[in-house]
Amino acid sequence: MWVLFSVLASIVNAIYYIANQNVKLSASVFMVYRGIIVALMALPFLFCFKVIPAWQFYAIAILQGCITAYSDKRSFLANQKYGAETVSSILPLSVSFTFFLWLFVEPIIIFKYLQTPVRTSLIILALGGTIFALMKYRRVKVAKEVFIFLLPVIVLGAVISTCNKTIMEYAADSLLGLCVWRVFVSSATVGIIHLVIYFNQHGTMSELLNKTNLLKNWIFIFMPLSMICRNMAMYYSVNPSYVSALVQTSLLWVMFFNKWFSFIPFKRVSLKFEKKWALLLLFSVLLLILASG
Repeated sequence: MWVLFSVLASIVNAIYYIANQNVKLSASVFMVYRGIIVALMALPFLFCFKVIPAWQFYAIAILQGCITAYSDKRSFLANQKYGAETVSSILPLSVSFTFFLWLFVEPIIIFKYLQTPVRTSLIILALGGTIFALMKYRRVKVAKEVFIFLLPVIVLGAVISTCNKTIMEYAADSLLGLCVWRVFVSSATVGIIHLVIYFNQHGTMSELLNKTNLLKNWIFIFMPLSMICRNMAMYYSVNPSYVSALVQTSLLWVMFFNKWFSFIPFKRVSLKFEKKWALLLLFSVLLLILASG
């Protein structure tokens, strides 16, 4: 099941990337919208599910929202300073951090890995191949300075994935209900933090309520769908790094769209992706699915 929901999340992410390429919003407005608008989208659905009784759920969801807001801001600064291609070539390293971080959270899994050394070796090989292929797809040389600047984002990305997995333990009554509540709480937290930053940087309410900007909010419908699929995948996976690795295959779906859906009048997402790295990514993902099953 984790494979199915991970693939769905990767497809939705690809659609979101393509749509986002075609909708121009200022970075500050985008940051606010990606939290507030997504929370508002989830709000009506909360009435379909019971309130999550465990306070730990809200603590983790709010923590996750705070970490996401910080990571967003630092990633944006990195994009400005080093370029989006350079940043996107480093962030896949978060998958490896996620793998090892989960071993600390659930140390019992270490003994399970030791009991099946061949399968464990294949899983590690598959994760390594996925990370390597993702880092190569932009063909960007990464400087030490960039890596150090993005290291907090890489580590916190692993923490976010671990939170995604941990929070699913509180899905007692409804798995889907917990996912919807998690989308609302985390997104509201992200939105509030970015709203405070926005006004501190002298942003105006008129820009947030500008009709042209508001009409572009349709792209954010893909975010809660992706978050729900990702959380469902986390629930069924043994290690959250498996989901993180598989979700990043959204790049392959973007390439597929660029090649086979050229008749759709959308601006193409530019990818300097050689076939050998695409094949390595695909092979690594298939190996991960087979080895972890």
